[in-house]
Order: sequence, then structure tokens, then C-alpha cells
Amino acid sequence: MMMKAFLFASWGCFLLQSTCAFQSSSPSSIRPSTVRLHSSVSSVVSVGEGAARDVASMDMWATNVGIQRDGCDLTATYEDDGFGGMVEDWSIVASQPISAGSPVLFVPADAILSSGMIRNELYTFLSSAEASLTDLGMEKDIPLFALFVKVLAEYERGEMSPYYYWLNSLPRKFNNGAAFTYSCFECLLPYAAQLAEAERDLFSKFRETLDYVMVTGFIEKKTRSNMNVLKWAFNVVATRSFLVWEGERMIVPVGDFFNHGTEPEVTIDHDEDGNCVFYAATDIPQGYPLRIKYSGPSDPSALLAKYGFLDEQAPGTFCKMMNIENEMTELGLTASNLLFYSNGEIAPEVYDCVLYSILGRSDPNLQQQFYDAYTSGDEETKQSFHNQYWEYTLQTIREHVEQTLQDLYALSVRASEKDVVTHPRLPVIHKHNEFVTNAFYSVR
Repeated sequence: MMMKAFLFASWGCFLLQSTCAFQSSSPSSIRPSTVRLHSSVSSVVSVGEGAARDVASMDMWATNVGIQRDGCDLTATYEDDGFGGMVEDWSIVASQPISAGSPVLFVPADAILSSGMIRNELYTFLSSAEASLTDLGMEKDIPLFALFVKVLAEYERGEMSPYYYWLNSLPRKFNNGAAFTYSCFECLLPYAAQLAEAERDLFSKFRETLDYVMVTGFIEKKTRSNMNVLKWAFNVVATRSFLVWEGERMIVPVGDFFNHGTEPEVTIDHDEDGNCVFYAATDIPQGYPLRIKYSGPSDPSALLAKYGFLDEQAPGTFCKMMNIENEMTELGLTASNLLFYSNGEIAPEVYDCVLYSILGRSDPNLQQQFYDAYTSGDEETKQSFHNQYWEYTLQTIREHVEQTLQDLYALSVRASEKDVVTHPRLPVIHKHNEFVTNAFYSVR
């Protein structure tokens, strides 16, 4: 239990015994036996992008299964979709002032979709699929795949599924990498395109791996061959689940309506019975959005690729220096470290990595000396290197900024020549590129 608490805390969450005032027992348990053949129910959730989301019925369902809210409401907002339509987005907003430390949402264990529990229930059916993913070097993706199979199974049950009302409240249209067309990739800088393509590739691998899910009638053939249903189910689990600890992912109904915040208002706890409780991390005024921090890198390009939105509150963006990836790895850095900030500042790690790369091309011995100073925390020696080679570092960054701005302009022109009806994710891609452009102009 202590190990799980530590790993969970590493994602900004804590595994603690609940001390909230919420009722801890569920009035109506919803966890049926998942091991079953498919149902012939015809009334399944419509996954067409134009289908309406029934959040009101889901809210009543949530109450019936013991999900409790305090001081917050589910709220809809509507935004221009970029080509004449409106996009409906649901979030959770404070309905009254909330004090720091107060519980705002309780979700009983029975209502939570847990990858670990699903894998135990479906072990006979999933074992071959899990072995296939392991052979592909995708063992870390097995928990997500288990949730993917679970959502497909519940989708097939239609109104007989205890999760029907939750499924029917979910988005139908997603703007993440798995939903992009190849024309969308062509309108992104290499870093963002690479991340988006990785999401699309993951979906393709999951679709192929479904063939290894054993037993006739479990996930019908017509479901396996329905690309719209498969992509919808994948996007549901990819965007609405979170990593609890290594090897365990969860989807927490209603909790999945919290939007992302770089500086979140809400933290997540799990008590010893597996119930999930969301607490206010700070004093929150009435009418203020309640947000959690989504797992993974907080760079806007990474959030776009995985979740399909632009975080306009992000302080900056990855500097897009793809030519120094090896140097980043050697210095123990990631894209989250090498930032260009929207206020024009540059993360010190950018200077370090650029200089390290310059030294490697000119004198490997000097590069090793800089590496030793960097890894040992010898700031004086490191700064002397920066002083000596400053003009080369500055020139390299300037050239990169100018070239990237030219590339972004070309991408903007390319996107404007494409049909947004055929490629409806282009508006969010344009917003992403505009955010990156503004950050690069500030740095310049």
C-alpha cells in the first residue's frame, strides 16, 4: 500500500484514507459480471459526431449509483467550431464558494472502471491479446487496452449496460491525434506531428490486437469492423482515463468531466476501499472552473496530440529543436524542460542543450567537460562555457527561431488551402500553430 501511495503521488495524487463527509456506501452497485457473450440489444449509443450528449440523464444515473457532488455543477459551454457550427463542452464549475481541502466529488469504487479489475475479470479472453502487445514492446499500454475492450463490451450491451447513461453523455467528436487525417499531420511542425501520429498508430495497434481477444461473440465482428465505433471507444479511454500507478489506469465517471488546468484547483485521492474523492486544492470562488492536471507532459503540443485541445493558459511551448534530441537524452532532459515561454523568456535548459550540441560538433573533449560540469552541478564551470561560446549559442537559437517562424507561416498557408469540412480538426490545429507562433515571436 505504501508503494502504491508513492507512485500515485508522483502524478500529483495521493492514496489516502478518506476523511471526507460523503457517504461511503453506494445506494446501487453497478458492477455486473463482465464475462458474458454480447447482447442482441439494438439500442446502442449513437457514436456519430452529430449525436447529442445526454448529460442530464447521466447526472441522475450518477446519483443513483452513489456518486456525490458538493458545491459544484456540471455546466455546458458552447464555442465556435471554426466553420459555422458550435461545439458543446461540459465541465465542472463551483456553484458556491469552496474552501481549500473541502471534498467536491465522491465516486464509489463500484462505479469506477479499473484496468486491473477488468484484466482480472477478462483474463481468459485478454491473455492472448496481452501477450501480443507485450511482444510488440507495448506492455505499458495493456491497461489502456483493457479499458478499450471494456468500453466496447459495454457499448454492445446498449441499454442493458449499467454504464449506458455514462456512455451516452460522452463526446462523439474528438480532436486528438487518433482523430487526425493525414492532411492534419501535414499542417503541424514535426514535433507535434510526431506525437499525433503516435496516437493514431496506437489506435491502429489496438484495432489489430482485438483479433486476439478470445471467445466467439465477445466483441461482435460487426463492432470490430466498425471504424467509427472503434475510434470513438479508443478516444474515450485515451482522453478520459488517468494513470494511477504503473500498470493501473482508471476512468472515474463524472470525475472525467473535470477539464485540465496547468495550476489545478482540484486534487484526486483514493481511500483504502477504492473510492475516489476529489478535493479543492485551494479556496475556489463561486462560478470558477474546477480543473485537474492531466497526466503526461503539459506542453501544448503534447496535450493537443493526446487530448485534442489547446491549453491557452500554458506558460510556453517546447522549443521544437528536434535536431538535438540525442543531446536532450544525454543530459536527462525532455521536451517539458526545453521551453520557449510566451513572455519571451527561454528556459536555461535550452541554452545548456544547444551549447552541449555545439561543443559536440566542434570538440568532443570540451563537450565532455561541459557534461561533467552539468551533471555535477558545477555552475561556475558551466557558466564559463556559456560566456565563452555565447555568440554561437545565440546565433544557433536565432536561426532556429527564424526558420521555425517561416515554417509556421508555410503551414498556415497550407492549412488555409484545405477543406475544413473534410478535415474538421484544422481549426484546433490552427489555434495550436498560432499559439506556438506567438511564443516564438516573443522569444525573437
